[in-house]
Amino acid sequence: MFANTFRAFRHRDYFIFWSGLFLGHTGTLIQTTAQSWLIFQLTNSPFYLGLEGLCLGLPRVLFSAYGGAVVDRAHRKTIFVATQGTFLLMALFLGVMTYLGEIRVWHLLAVSALTGFCVSFEQPVRQTILHQLVPREVLPNAVTLYQMVFNGSMLFGPAIGGALIPFIDTQGCFFVATAGNLIVLVTIFMIRIPQARRAASPKSVTRDMIEGLQLAWSTPIFFALFTLLGIVTFCTKPYTQFMPVFARDVLSVGAPGLGLLLMAPGAGAIVGGLTLASARRFPRSHHLLFFLAAGFGCAIILFAASRTFFLSLLFLFVAGGFQTTFLSFTATLLQSHAVETNRGRIMALYGLINRGLGPMGGFPFGLVATAIGAPWTVALCGVLTIGLVAYVVLYRSQLRQAQPVG
Repeated sequence: MFANTFRAFRHRDYFIFWSGLFLGHTGTLIQTTAQSWLIFQLTNSPFYLGLEGLCLGLPRVLFSAYGGAVVDRAHRKTIFVATQGTFLLMALFLGVMTYLGEIRVWHLLAVSALTGFCVSFEQPVRQTILHQLVPREVLPNAVTLYQMVFNGSMLFGPAIGGALIPFIDTQGCFFVATAGNLIVLVTIFMIRIPQARRAASPKSVTRDMIEGLQLAWSTPIFFALFTLLGIVTFCTKPYTQFMPVFARDVLSVGAPGLGLLLMAPGAGAIVGGLTLASARRFPRSHHLLFFLAAGFGCAIILFAASRTFFLSLLFLFVAGGFQTTFLSFTATLLQSHAVETNRGRIMALYGLINRGLGPMGGFPFGLVATAIGAPWTVALCGVLTIGLVAYVVLYRSQLRQAQPVG
């Protein structure tokens, strides 16, 4: 069973790539936990948690399409090294400034904005080289295990971050994240990343970017998948932005409890990811996508209604399982329908929506949370998700055109 579940690990470069990203992203989540906690401690306002999401998401909305066009024509290893080096320096900067007692909210917001800009280039690099590290028949398994890096590492990163804050404070967490980014840099030089295949007739980057947007808009399957992804990310991702509010004011569990709350979706993500990675055959795409998205929405509604710490962890566990499986299956469908000459741009749009539009949802929902409270806002997000996803699946036929997976 496990040999089938982890079959992509039989390929050396993929295993090194995956291991480096897992350790590095665990450090990043430690940094994210410390950053959110520090912002809330400095401001005592959920508004600034939402504003941080806006600072992270807006550059991705503005630059992801451009980043994908660059990745489709530039040397991918160079981009990977440059962006990871920048992440390392930013984590180090936060650690030093916090240690010196000179940290300000605008420093944290500026780092989030620069992170969003860099990820606009780094994310499509990671997504496109997946296709080059494993054979096509192993791609669904490789994509699922890859998604587990970013969702499954939540099992360790936030919990470690929440547990470390009382002992080494937030600056120590930033230094741990610096070490994690260094690990990723080392693994980049251990694998072979081919240069992008150039088109026969060179075009400007701007023209390539416009063509990528036109392709996503005019191709029915791409448009349907991106619409569904946009609904889920915009309406459900903000619940993580408000986790410090739940930890301190709703459940009264403090920083260690915050780590466990952020850890619970990661535990569910591992279970959901392993289930999907073990599968070789799948239900019809539109049926499975609706089931996963609606399950995610229901889970965060129940989390918003809970006032018991154990039940909150349980509902977040379920949400993490649905989330990872939904994102992995969506990414697999996009990878399967893209070709080498446009894969960077298509996967850049995936990153734009998944990790750009999602954090941006934290800003308007942060305003709502200021007015009606975080629990009611999170419940509203879940209701919107279920209703809008049902409309797309029931009244739009494009998803039925998806190629079978597995």
